[in-house]
Amino acid sequence: MFANERDIALFFMGWRSFVEGADMVLAGQGLGRVHHRVLYVVVRSAGIGVGELAGALGISRQALHRPLSDLRARELITAAVPARSKRERELSATTAGRELERAATGPQLAHLAEVFEAAGPAAAEGWRQVMRGLAEASVSQAPQTTRSLVNGGTPDA
Repeated sequence: MFANERDIALFFMGWRSFVEGADMVLAGQGLGRVHHRVLYVVVRSAGIGVGELAGALGISRQALHRPLSDLRARELITAAVPARSKRERELSATTAGRELERAATGPQLAHLAEVFEAAGPAAAEGWRQVMRGLAEASVSQAPQTTRSLVNGGTPDA
């Protein structure tokens, strides 16, 4: 079986459907997808450094600056100075940040659960294999934090 143009269209439309619920939650807060991505990683990797977060998201520190500033200004993320280095910042989500992340991610999990239920376990596992294949190159070059998000376990594992 080989890919065709309809597969690209399905991927785009599926993505649009997948992010729709989260987008609505975030828009209500004046935030966007990059804010959700930042919260998603920080919630699951408390104490992550700014550089590691940028690597996990596949964006530059410069591109990360604005969404991180937005989230800090709204008190959704804190940045602590670790004892080992005054130049670094360790990021953690506040209770409000964790709640917003859950409100945005919850509809996505529910949507996937509904689709997986309808498609069955074999189709769900097939989807995971396809996604692993798509993500393989990025994940293999990503920081440990990202690999642990995809492969399971803790960032230190």
